[in-house]
Amino acid sequence: MQSNYKKLLKKWAKDLFPMNRSLTGEGNRQTIRYIKKNINPRFIIKKAKSGEKVYSWKVPKEWKIETATLKDEHGNLICDFKRNNLEVLGYSSPINKTLTYNELKSHLYTLPDLPDAIPYVTSYYKKDWGFCLSYKKFLKLNKKIKYDVLIKSKLFNGYMNYSELVIPGKSKKEIIISSYICHPSMANNELSGMLAISLLSNMLKKSKYSIRLLLIPETIGAIYYINKNIDKLKKNLVAGFNLSCVGINAPYTLISSANENTYADIIINRIGKKYKNFKKISFLNRGSNERQFGCQNLDIPFVTITRKKFGEYKQYHTSMDNLKILNFNTIIETCNFIKKAIKEINKNLIFEKQTICEPHWSKYNLVSSKATLKNMLNRNRHIISHIAALTNKNHDIITLSNKISASPKKILKVIKILKKHKILKQFI
Repeated sequence: MQSNYKKLLKKWAKDLFPMNRSLTGEGNRQTIRYIKKNINPRFIIKKAKSGEKVYSWKVPKEWKIETATLKDEHGNLICDFKRNNLEVLGYSSPINKTLTYNELKSHLYTLPDLPDAIPYVTSYYKKDWGFCLSYKKFLKLNKKIKYDVLIKSKLFNGYMNYSELVIPGKSKKEIIISSYICHPSMANNELSGMLAISLLSNMLKKSKYSIRLLLIPETIGAIYYINKNIDKLKKNLVAGFNLSCVGINAPYTLISSANENTYADIIINRIGKKYKNFKKISFLNRGSNERQFGCQNLDIPFVTITRKKFGEYKQYHTSMDNLKILNFNTIIETCNFIKKAIKEINKNLIFEKQTICEPHWSKYNLVSSKATLKNMLNRNRHIISHIAALTNKNHDIITLSNKISASPKKILKVIKILKKHKILKQFI
């Protein structure tokens, strides 16, 4: 099975890698149409209109680019979008001019520390234009001649596209697994998460919870999705996992939620501790869509899972992040890690409170009405009180058992009594 998955991933990667993805545009539609046609027809393609307000953001204008070239006055080609889609500044405005070196220089982007690499640079929310090239090539530019700049592009009111697939469960409560579709031709950063979601769409089976696979543009796509589904997320989300940079062999890495204590944090820590190569890092080191879903003002259980994390490998956001560095076995292993997390969620019970403040215990004959010291120190009284106090959507039976130092069997026995009195209810 592993060899079959690897063969599929290689094929998908080869086809998807060259597509010119951005926040919007035909490259994104081409990508999700490919996934729907060649990987899983159950993916649904959705769209959001340019200009639609989502919190303090707006869905950006659609970007369409036909060609982009930079030539010297002798006709020598320096940058060409069709040769490598990283060679143009993402979201470049149109231009057709002849410029001096000094006029051109501020629109050129390089990486002196990686002189052979082409950087990935964008200007989504401010009109600009530019080219990206290796530092070695930049150093060879003649400062005394002129340069012909041509970018045929346009920004217009169109759509931002995204895609999702739902595997219905026995419950409407759901697990979300997401990644992003907004980077052109980068393998670990971008393509690996997309490949993992695609593979999971064929690996995952129906379970207790519904499972939603989500492919969205990073940041604005997540913000748009949250804006449209915030009530449902707060009501139904059991755990959410964003997959980013899962294509280079490195420790399974959890980027925690803001408060590091949601059910998504708990589950990934629980599964991760079974692996020798697992680490947890702070929300302070965030950088992908956990910035939106895992933020403290939303307060939902959502984290990012990565392997060789964004910003922590030298090829990140450059032309060196290509198919040569992609480890397909690592992507498959990451998918299996996610499957284990889903299995762990499905086998556990979660409850939530139906009351505000501590219940009047003696009213239910659950503790003695006599406030003697002996009664107040009674172990059973403490267990009942702790369960009622700690129960929420971020604690299953195992976490309650560990916190209270009581057996899962004892916890369940008390919960059944509290359910009977409508103090607790089952989240599923």
